[in-house]
Amino acid sequence: MNIKAFTMAEVLITLGIIGIVVAMTFPSLIGKYQKKQTATQLKKFYSIMQQAIKLSELKNGEIKYWDLEIGGNDHTEIFADTYITPYLKIIKKYMPEDFPENIHYTCLNGMNCDSYGEVKNNNPKLVLIDGTMILAADFVYGIDENNKQVPAINLIVDINGFKKPNQYGKDVFAFTIQSDVGFAPAGVGYTSAIQGSSGYDRDWFKNGGNERGCNKQQNGFYCAGLIMIDNWEIKDDYPW
Repeated sequence: MNIKAFTMAEVLITLGIIGIVVAMTFPSLIGKYQKKQTATQLKKFYSIMQQAIKLSELKNGEIKYWDLEIGGNDHTEIFADTYITPYLKIIKKYMPEDFPENIHYTCLNGMNCDSYGEVKNNNPKLVLIDGTMILAADFVYGIDENNKQVPAINLIVDINGFKKPNQYGKDVFAFTIQSDVGFAPAGVGYTSAIQGSSGYDRDWFKNGGNERGCNKQQNGFYCAGLIMIDNWEIKDDYPW
């Protein structure tokens, strides 16, 4: 009786080929999963904030009538406690003095971004029930199209808390609250004292001026807008 079988050499060669294929495709699969997870988590946060704002409007009136200057530069916690935090499910609060010293944030271009929104030294950091952390609610005066000062709140969020990479465009994203545009991704209106786009402009989110565009030569401050305008997906030209 003649029984055919693979030799040990043939088995080893086959396993080697499989190993090479897995090694080549695994990073790509991991990358796709991370992108999908990031976009999904960011969309979830946006939805949670939208719901919180709607609830707040029932008590405090429409967002266009909110007092964005309440508390001023040094006390934006008053703004959050008045308009936002009562309508969110918060499981933990970090005071500035409790913030881990070894946690740092980087821009998309690799530069240090701790100073954006004073994320390490500002008001309490709020951890939501799903682990998302609101790092800062930073008050700024923006400049509108008529060159007039207008108040705005920058909202910085880390979708996975203290976990790495702690980088804008990867797990850290910026939003804004303004009287005329409501709750929107950074880059719309007059975010951070800089005139942005009057609407949702993909090219502006990707290549916006003042070094804030969502590309690896700039700081990635507008990346939430790019993901949002791409229907909550991370496209092939996204600077991952």
